[in-house]
Amino acid sequence: MPSLSDQYLASALRAHEQGDLAAAISAYQQALVLAPDNARASGLLGTALLQRGEAAKAVPYLEAALAAQRHNTSLIATLAQAYFATNQFVDAADLFRKATRAAPAEPQFQLGLANSLAMQGHYAEARRLLERLLARDPAHAMAWFNLGNVLRDLHALEAAMQAYRKTLALAADFVEARNALGSVLHSTLQFAEAEHEYRRCLHDAPQFAPAYQNLASVLIDQGQFAAAESVCRELIRLDPTNAHNHGLLADTLNAQGRLLDAARHYGDALQLAPDDAAIRLSYATKLCAIGDIQGGLQSLRALTSLTTVAPQIHQTLSTLFLAHGFLAEGWAEYRQRPAFLAFREKLSGIALIQTLPDRLKGLRLCVLREQGLGDEIFFLRYARVLTQRGAHVTYRSSRAIASLIQRLVDLGEVSVVIDNDAPLPACDAAIMVGDLPHALALQPADAPAAEVDTADAPGSYPWRAPLYSPLPQPSIRIAPLPERLALMRTQLAQLGPPPYLGITWRGGTPPSEQGAGAWLLYKTLDIARLGAALKSFRGTFIALQRNPAAGEITAMEIALGTRTHDLTLLNNDLESMLALLSLIDEYVGVSNTNMHLRAAAGKAARVLVPAPAEWRWMADSARTSPWFPDFAVYRQSVNGAWDEALDNLNHDLGHSAEALKR
Repeated sequence: MPSLSDQYLASALRAHEQGDLAAAISAYQQALVLAPDNARASGLLGTALLQRGEAAKAVPYLEAALAAQRHNTSLIATLAQAYFATNQFVDAADLFRKATRAAPAEPQFQLGLANSLAMQGHYAEARRLLERLLARDPAHAMAWFNLGNVLRDLHALEAAMQAYRKTLALAADFVEARNALGSVLHSTLQFAEAEHEYRRCLHDAPQFAPAYQNLASVLIDQGQFAAAESVCRELIRLDPTNAHNHGLLADTLNAQGRLLDAARHYGDALQLAPDDAAIRLSYATKLCAIGDIQGGLQSLRALTSLTTVAPQIHQTLSTLFLAHGFLAEGWAEYRQRPAFLAFREKLSGIALIQTLPDRLKGLRLCVLREQGLGDEIFFLRYARVLTQRGAHVTYRSSRAIASLIQRLVDLGEVSVVIDNDAPLPACDAAIMVGDLPHALALQPADAPAAEVDTADAPGSYPWRAPLYSPLPQPSIRIAPLPERLALMRTQLAQLGPPPYLGITWRGGTPPSEQGAGAWLLYKTLDIARLGAALKSFRGTFIALQRNPAAGEITAMEIALGTRTHDLTLLNNDLESMLALLSLIDEYVGVSNTNMHLRAAAGKAARVLVPAPAEWRWMADSARTSPWFPDFAVYRQSVNGAWDEALDNLNHDLGHSAEALKR
């Protein structure tokens, strides 16, 4: 008659075969209580625990079983899987290698070995194993999928996409492979193709959360914020306890300028994941953007010791301090901006300084361009201070504006202008143009902070009363070339009678042109709403938008109810654009290169500032900025509304048109 232990084992096996893992595990445990050395019961219990997703509990039972059955290939492979599931990749690789030697024709053992090697970063070896496996079995869909993952991690993205497509040709319903294909398309900025794959995933597997997350992300990258918001809300309905889902919804709201809603949802995400540094940083940033500086700084304070988010903290603090007028502190944090860090890494052979010697007289200083054309024009306002203090300044300029900047030599603001591709001349030091404000600060940011009432000091940061240090310099002035002025006067007269109003509705660089899916440097306005706000101006309208999309100028004409003349190609000829901007009566648009050229021409403009405001337009509700004192500022509200800003613009333009015609 079977022993009681054997009876429990038989019962466990029946339950196991029927898929009742809970009953099987209970019976295996009872069998082991009665016969602790029963290697078979120990191995089967470990297998059942692994199948139920309890790999850590399974490991000791599988190890005990293997100690008694060292040559059991199936047991070796099962323990290898348990090691893999518990991130013990070295041990997993050793056992998968042993299983492969015992059964070289078994593809799953080779697949497990390749995956274990890949998880250790041994991608080249994993790739060789997978390619050998596929040479023998080209119809192995899982091997193609894993090869795609390895190629992706090797940054062989085209080859990775081919591998994923091979997978899908063999198994069209393999949603993980389709999602992975979408992710690679997404990372290579093939947004429409990525969106198609994510939507196909959800068609095949409507509950597949990673595809929802990726779909929302790619919609954001395409500027389809309302559609992304809808996807995020569905994702939260499916999984309301996932902090990342709430954070993604907050991202979509932030992109729409709905900062109050974004802050609330970042707060929800933080409650679900209080130790997530990225979520805390987003929450702190948004608190500051909606005016809760005290709360934002207190939230940031908890992150200051985390090196993983240090660059983002510096960027956040820089934006915060500069936007609220604490320039000394802001410029100090600005030294850690991404543009500087990337440039320093790319051109490690150039010794860059970020502070200046006490004595500048006779110093040969090479100033290097950075970021966009507008940033160059903006920061060059500080070059004159270097020259006034006796430095010999060579400026390495973007080719697109080099002829404009050359005129600063005639004004004595710089000594020499060279092309950005030219080698650095002999100099005593090189500095990036964005570091000039800090380097020239009247009061160094690392000097002891003045004592202030703690009630006025948010968080624990050493806030002073707002101190413009160094004082905001006026924009550089660039005189248009006389022949371009004459040409533009003639062209304007042919377009229609004065007054003339120039319009742009989009600024910055879209993600597809940045080399990264990010909207930080991109601003856009709804053409129909902007056109409606411009109707009060009675004059000649001129579109100056760089690279307008098909149909956009027609859409503006419909919104205005009148002709909009297309001079958008002048964006390819900035000398002519400068001349035109110096002649037209009004210029309305978002912050872009032409706004900086308008300031360089010594003219006023009306700038529409999306929320959150870029630091140079300041964070408060003022209608001007110290950097552009002649510009009128119209701000999107923190709840995403443009109504008040556009109403004010409409009112002001109506009065302007009347005044210009008098």
